[in-house]
Amino acid sequence: MKTKLITLFTALFTVFTFSVQAQDDCALKYNMLKTDVKTKNYDSAVKNLNYSLDNCASLTANIYIYGGKLVNALLKDITPETKEQIIALENKLYAKRFENFPDIEPAKAHSDYADFLSKMGGDKKVIFEHYEIAYKDDPTKLGVGSIIYFFNAIIEKNKDNNLQEVFNVYDNIVEAMNKKVEGYLNIIQKLNARQEAGEALSSKDKRKLKAYSQNSKALGQIEGIMEKKVEEISTCDYLIPLYKAQYEANKTSEQWLGRTINRMFKKDCTTDPLYITLVGQYQEIAPSPEASVLYAGILMDKGETNKAISSFNKAIELESDPSKKAKILYRVANIFKKRGQTAKSVSYAKKAIAVKPSYGRAYTLIATAYAGSVDKCGNDEFTKRMVYVVAEKYALKASRVDPSIGVYASKLAKSYKLNQPSKKLVFNNDLGLKSGDSYTVKCWINETVSVP
Repeated sequence: MKTKLITLFTALFTVFTFSVQAQDDCALKYNMLKTDVKTKNYDSAVKNLNYSLDNCASLTANIYIYGGKLVNALLKDITPETKEQIIALENKLYAKRFENFPDIEPAKAHSDYADFLSKMGGDKKVIFEHYEIAYKDDPTKLGVGSIIYFFNAIIEKNKDNNLQEVFNVYDNIVEAMNKKVEGYLNIIQKLNARQEAGEALSSKDKRKLKAYSQNSKALGQIEGIMEKKVEEISTCDYLIPLYKAQYEANKTSEQWLGRTINRMFKKDCTTDPLYITLVGQYQEIAPSPEASVLYAGILMDKGETNKAISSFNKAIELESDPSKKAKILYRVANIFKKRGQTAKSVSYAKKAIAVKPSYGRAYTLIATAYAGSVDKCGNDEFTKRMVYVVAEKYALKASRVDPSIGVYASKLAKSYKLNQPSKKLVFNNDLGLKSGDSYTVKCWINETVSVP
């Protein structure tokens, strides 16, 4: 009996010793991997990563963080000879990650893996599956390239038989992107305000301003690409019967009503009786300042202008959140713009800017309104072309305060610059003005700028 106990104890001690030794080896290999990646000793890092994946895959999620950094470094010097090895290593890395740490940032992990497979010419079906997992978990984690790939695949898959799915994905992604951009712009606005007040930004704040500006710009470009694709495949002739068929099943859904109304508004489908029904239902189930503004727009269509303006102003007064108030003001500006009431449109856009100085679209609305009034706000070629100077000022401001529409705003500014008074016009103007003098654009604009 004593001999058996000694044998059992010896066996247990041996297992325990091996277990401790294995844990020590795993910790050692992981720490070596970490050091190798930091010191760019990539050959050794590959060996230690493989050991960690084969023997210690559940030790720590940091294995996959450093493994990802290693693969990204290897990709910089990829050759036809090393391509298959790198692909195999990345496939192994993600297979082990999904197995051992499926709940740690799954959306980002699947999106990053799909990005890699896409760059390497992987199977399109597999790539789409990983993007779809990421999208369903958290669309805000999709990268810029990921969004375009995934949305193109969604269009290709559904364009002939299920456009509503395309709209759903578009709305979900755009809403997710807008949340990210909103956060970026709030920080950009604060940093810009500090600079304008004469404060010198720290190196950290400068890097933050640059990074958030670049991210906002990229997301804004992606939204523009997606919107163009949606515009191409949706018309009032398609939307109205589609939404009529879906109305009964969705008339108690605040999200569906809000998205449907927005799409019909963008496509100028607001004269159809369905739009009036949708707005009325939206106001009934989700009363809010925004719903009141939409209803006021219908009142304007009916010729009840005074009542509509009263409703606009009441809705604006009731909204206390600055971002929501700015969006309501901008929507009112757009309603007046669609009806050709340019001066009122601009006045509400300026109110939106007063509430939220980083609201770039309000600046571009003003810029385009001014540029569209050239013939009305000038007596001769010089004074007419001076209107473009004012328009350029607002377009440039939009580009600076809101990088998400920077590309669009910059194009506007460039076109307005080209139409400003030439040197010859400045030299020969009848007002006796010279370059650098102040000039006030008359009529309803009433803005003062410098002669170029």
